Amino acid sequence: YGLPDGVEAVRRGGLLFLLNHGREPVTVDVAGTHRDLLTDTTVTGRVTLGRYGVAVLAP
Repeated sequence: YGLPDGVEAVRRGGLLFLLNHGREPVTVDVAGTHRDLLTDTTVTGRVTLGRYGVAVLAP
């Protein structure tokens, strides 16, 4: 993934954890369609992380 500054991506057991360590919201490109387990929404192509935001994506 081409990640914005301050964003960390970690894969664990088929899940993708995205963590924004920055003070500003960021948009992260993700391939395909995923389910964000924290918001119970479908994510396609990109996800926006709020300041210090987190997303947990399942395939």
